[in-house]
Amino acid sequence: MDFVEGHTWGLMLLDEVQVFPATNFSKITDRVKAHTKLGLTATLVREDGKISDIDYQIGPKLYEANWIELQDRGYLAKV
Repeated sequence: MDFVEGHTWGLMLLDEVQVFPATNFSKITDRVKAHTKLGLTATLVREDGKISDIDYQIGPKLYEANWIELQDRGYLAKV
């Protein structure tokens, strides 16, 4: 962890970004320095009301795709 914390990274890529408002995950965004943070998720939902914490930790949502539209275009399998 000393190595990771001792550097400033160019890009921090965070998958399943909806978990980052949780205490253990938020430590990562606080302790690791990066010029740019990019969070990805297919389910931007939290039941504890902390979803807006992501804006502070990582930044605002920049893009949202509609899954039905992605299915119609052939990017996702039809279920």
